[in-house]
Amino acid sequence: MIEIKEMPNNDIMILSPVSDFTDSMGYCEFRIKHFLKGMKAPQTKVTIEGTESHDKEVEYEREHFTFVPISQDELEDIDKDIELARERVYTRFLTKMKYGNKNLSILIFGQADKILRSKGTLVVEESKFPDNTQKYLGKFEPYEDQTLQTLLYLNSRFSENGSLDPKEWFKIPHKEKMWIVNIKDKKTSKSVIIFKGIQTNKTKKFLKAKIEKFALVVLGNSKPEHHKNIRKCLKCRFLDSCQYKIC
Repeated sequence: MIEIKEMPNNDIMILSPVSDFTDSMGYCEFRIKHFLKGMKAPQTKVTIEGTESHDKEVEYEREHFTFVPISQDELEDIDKDIELARERVYTRFLTKMKYGNKNLSILIFGQADKILRSKGTLVVEESKFPDNTQKYLGKFEPYEDQTLQTLLYLNSRFSENGSLDPKEWFKIPHKEKMWIVNIKDKKTSKSVIIFKGIQTNKTKKFLKAKIEKFALVVLGNSKPEHHKNIRKCLKCRFLDSCQYKIC
């Protein structure tokens, strides 16, 4: 659920799960209206199976790998390769912008699949288990919501206990940032196609623009733009209850 909070100093804060942000700005901006009302899209066979596949990966990692606690010195050593346990990687993206004569804070929180540092590069990897993997074979980049998700994670602070208190977050020093979207077969968990990319000034501007538009739509200062794609509407889990559908 997306929340708007008035702060004691009269400033404003927007809180949003990563999933609500990416669903809105990577799929349909009108979903913001649903999320502000506390509406949740119904689970489907595809989403249920996707969650089960992720749970299996967590269980496999728990059974086959032992993660040694990372010391503060190891964390700060940019040349030290580290990896965080999959089930304990919480992300906290916090940014601020001016809103009239007020300060606006935006906190987007989530939980990543895999965060590691390899040869000085901070790497975020997200596994996806689509119902139809064939649709990815002719693509050269992931879908926009998947790109936004990994960019958010790359630019977040991290927490191992899920706290929303900034005092308990930590950063991972690095030289550059890489995102990976790993499309996998639901039955075998084998990779079908892997998209990779390095964060650039272009991707940072792309994320910044999406966040600014998101904030203005949430606060009612900008109207959501409709994608005008009937196929998107037909596939949307909000289809039955959405007044903005075009089909």
